[in-house]
Amino acid sequence: MNILNRFSIQFKTYLLVLLSVVVAITLSLVSSNGIHIIENEVNELILVNNIERHTYRTLLEEKNYLLHANGSVIDHVVAKEAFDNVNRFLQAIYHNLDVLEARDKDSYKDAKNKIKSARKAIAAYEVVYKRGVYLLDELEKERLNLQFQGEKITQEIQEYVEAKRVDVRVKLSQKTIEKINAGSNIWQYTYMTRADEKRYLLSPDDKQYEDFKKDFAFMMKELHRLKKLSSGSFEYEKITLFHEAASLYAQAMHAWVKHNKEHVQSILPQTRELAQVVIEQTQNIANGAVEDISKKRKAIANVSLAVTIMSIIFGIVFGVLISRSISKSILNFQEGLLNFFRYLDRRENSAKQIEICGNNEISEMAIVVNENIVKIEEVMEKKLEQMRLKDEQMRKQSRLAQMGEMLSMIAHQWRQPLGAISATTSDMEVRLFKRRMYDLSTSVGQDKMEAYTLEQLHSINALIQHLSLTIDDFKDFFKSNKEENPFLLAALMDKTLNLTRHLFKSKGIDVIKSYATNLEELMNYESEVMQVLLNIIHNSADVLIERKIENASIYITIEKNRLGKQTIIIEDNAGGIDEDILSKIFDPYFSTKDKNGTGLGLYMSQMILQEHCRASINVRNTNRGACFILEFSSDKEVSNDL
Repeated sequence: MNILNRFSIQFKTYLLVLLSVVVAITLSLVSSNGIHIIENEVNELILVNNIERHTYRTLLEEKNYLLHANGSVIDHVVAKEAFDNVNRFLQAIYHNLDVLEARDKDSYKDAKNKIKSARKAIAAYEVVYKRGVYLLDELEKERLNLQFQGEKITQEIQEYVEAKRVDVRVKLSQKTIEKINAGSNIWQYTYMTRADEKRYLLSPDDKQYEDFKKDFAFMMKELHRLKKLSSGSFEYEKITLFHEAASLYAQAMHAWVKHNKEHVQSILPQTRELAQVVIEQTQNIANGAVEDISKKRKAIANVSLAVTIMSIIFGIVFGVLISRSISKSILNFQEGLLNFFRYLDRRENSAKQIEICGNNEISEMAIVVNENIVKIEEVMEKKLEQMRLKDEQMRKQSRLAQMGEMLSMIAHQWRQPLGAISATTSDMEVRLFKRRMYDLSTSVGQDKMEAYTLEQLHSINALIQHLSLTIDDFKDFFKSNKEENPFLLAALMDKTLNLTRHLFKSKGIDVIKSYATNLEELMNYESEVMQVLLNIIHNSADVLIERKIENASIYITIEKNRLGKQTIIIEDNAGGIDEDILSKIFDPYFSTKDKNGTGLGLYMSQMILQEHCRASINVRNTNRGACFILEFSSDKEVSNDL
C-alpha cells in the first residue's frame, strides 16, 4: 500500500486498465476454446429444444382442450381449436425427429423405438379425439335443442295461464280455481326444470340430474291432472302442444346426458392418458439428446469457472489495493473540505487542514487548499470579531435609545403627581402660615388643623407611593439579568403597558387585551422580553399617532398555538406596513421614522428573541393593520433542543 502511494493517480489508473485487459484476454481464450467444443452440439441442441418446446406447448393445448371439453364449461369451439393446435405441434415434433435421425443415425437407435411408440400413441389419440369432436358437436346440437324446447314449453304454459286469467275476470268456479292452481304449478316447475337444466349443463353431476328428473316428473303429473280437468277445445289444444314440447324437451335432455357421460367418462380420460404417453415419449427423446450435451457443457464450465475465479481473485486483489490508494486520497480531501464547510457554517470552532496522503495530484491540490484554509480562517476570525463588535455596538445604541424613551416616559409619569404634591404643599403653606386659618388657642382649632394636616399628608404619601411604584416598574426594565427566571407573560405584558399608560391616555389610544387563563409560567429572561414588548408597542403607538387614526387601538392576545407554544399577538389598526418594505423591517438600520428612528429596534428585538430568549418574531398585515407574532418555546421544548 505504501508502495502504491508513491505513484500518481494517472499511473494507477493506467495500471487498472492494463489489469482489466489482461483479465479480459484470459477469459476470451478460455471462452473461445469452450465455444469451439460446443459449436458442434449447437444444432443438435436447437433441435432438442424445439422438440421440448413443442412438447410443452402440446401439453398446454391438451390441458386447454380438457378444460373446455369436460362438460363443465360449454366452450366447444375453443376445445376444437386446442385440438388443432395439438395436431400442428405433434407434426412439428415429427419433423424435428426426422431431422435428428438423419443427422446422426448411430446415436439415436433407442430414440427410433421411442418415436414409433409415440406415433402409435398419436394415432390412437386421433381416433379417440375424432369421437370426442363428434360428441362435442352432438352436445352442442342437443344444447340448442334443449334451449328451443325449454322456451317452447315455457311459452305454451304461459299462454295457457294468461287464458285462465281471462276466465278469472268472468267467473271463478271451483273447477276454474283447480285449473289455475294446476297451471301455476306447471308454470313454476317449468322454470325449476329449466333452472335444473342450466345447473346441470354448467356442472354435470348425478344430483343435479336427479333434481331435474324429479321436477320434470312433478310437472308432467300436474299436466295430466290439468288434462283431466280441461273441457274446452282451446285447453285441449294448449295442453297437447305443451305435452309434445315437454316430451321433445325430455328426449333432448336425455340425449345430452348420454353424450356427455360418454364424453366425460370415456373420451376425456383416454385423451389424458394418450396425451401423457406422447409427452413422455418426446421428453425421453429430448432428455437423451440433452444429457450428452450437458456432460460436455459441465466440463467446459468447470474449466471456465476455475480460470474465471483465478482471474477475478487476481483482479480484485490488485484492484482493491489500487482503488483504496486512490479513494483514501479522495476521502481525506473530501473530509477536509466538509470540515472546512462546517467551520464556515460555524458548526466547528476551528478549521482543520486536509490530511496529505501520498504523492499524487490530489495531495498537490490538498497542499494548495490547506494554504487557502489558513488564510480564510484568519480573515474569518477578523470578520467575526468585527461583527461581534458591531452587534455589541448596535445593542448599546438600541439600549441607549430605549433608555432615553424611558426617561421621557418617567418625566411624563411624574409630572402629574409632582404637580399635585406641589399644589398640596402650597395649600398647606397658605392655610397654616400665611392666612393662619386655624385658631390654635382653642381645642377646636387645633383639631381642625390636625385633621387638615393629616389629610394632606396622606394625599402626599399616596402620590409618593405612586411615584415609587413607577420607579419600580422602570427599574425592572433597566435590569440586565444574566439568569432566567419564571414569570407569566400576562403579568409581564401588564407591567409593560403600565409604563406606557400615560402615553396611551394622552393620545387617546385604547388597548384591548385577550389573555388565556390556562398558561403556565415561562422560564426566560424577563427584562429582555419586556424590552422587546415595549419596543413593538411603542412602534404601534407612534404609527397610530403619526397617521392620526380615529379610534386608535392596539389589540393584544396571549394564547397557546396549535403546537402548544405560548404566543403573544400584538396588532394595531393603523393600516399595516407597505408590502414593498415588509420583508426589510427586521434589517439593521432600516427605519420608517425618517430622522427620528435609529433602525435598530426591530432588528435588536429579533436578535434578542432568537439568540437569548428561544423565541421567534414574525410580522404580517391583517385587515386592521400590522400584526406582530411572538412565539416562545416551552420548557419541555427547550430541554429537548438542549
